[in-house]
Amino acid sequence: MEILPYIFIAIVGLLSGIVSGMSGGGGAMLMIPAYIFSGLPPQMAVATAKFSGLGGDFGGLRAFIKSGHIRKDVVKVMIPIAIVIGLITPLIFAAIESKGFQIVLALFMIAMLPTLFLKKRTVKPPTRKHRFIGYSLYTVVLFLQGLFSGGIGSLAVYILNLLFGATKIETMATRKAIVAVMSPIAVIALFIGGFISFWLGLVGLVTAFIGTHIGTKIILKQGELFVTITMAAVIFVSSVALLVNAL
Repeated sequence: MEILPYIFIAIVGLLSGIVSGMSGGGGAMLMIPAYIFSGLPPQMAVATAKFSGLGGDFGGLRAFIKSGHIRKDVVKVMIPIAIVIGLITPLIFAAIESKGFQIVLALFMIAMLPTLFLKKRTVKPPTRKHRFIGYSLYTVVLFLQGLFSGGIGSLAVYILNLLFGATKIETMATRKAIVAVMSPIAVIALFIGGFISFWLGLVGLVTAFIGTHIGTKIILKQGELFVTITMAAVIFVSSVALLVNAL
């Protein structure tokens, strides 16, 4: 067994965890190409990145729970939906590629970046209509995230911020709580289907967990402006990565 791929994944996993902890997601955009570079075929790289992403999903979650930033009103509606999506998406995992969709999505995410810098007073309390639209769109985002992984989940930032009036830190905490329910279900199904490289994924999971814990501690100390800038940077890089992958 060659040791270099494991060392490489350990380093990238730590970095992806820090990125995920500081922005609420985006670690997969680093892990998927890292796994491909380590010798895994693309489909297995995506699935293995989902496995190692569990480290990012759970790392720092305890700190967010203790901080009280998780939007319970959103979580109680979205968690049952996340469970269903976690069961469904692995069944159609073989159909994850859609180049045209990735290009449109990436351009849309870049176009929406200025909305992250809306001042809080311009964000109104969510109405019943906003909530219905928000839950519907979030369901679509979770489904697409289950299929495409890296970068897609960043759309949830706009939904939570614009339709639910969540702060940036609340957005990070709420996303993490919901994905922490969906991801393990999908990963188990993908593992049974033989899509996951277990040992490479485990190395990435452990180091991502450590990195996310570090990133979360940093973000909770720095405040809203730092979170906004970090989110914008990660969404922009995620969008560029989606474009490069699609072209």
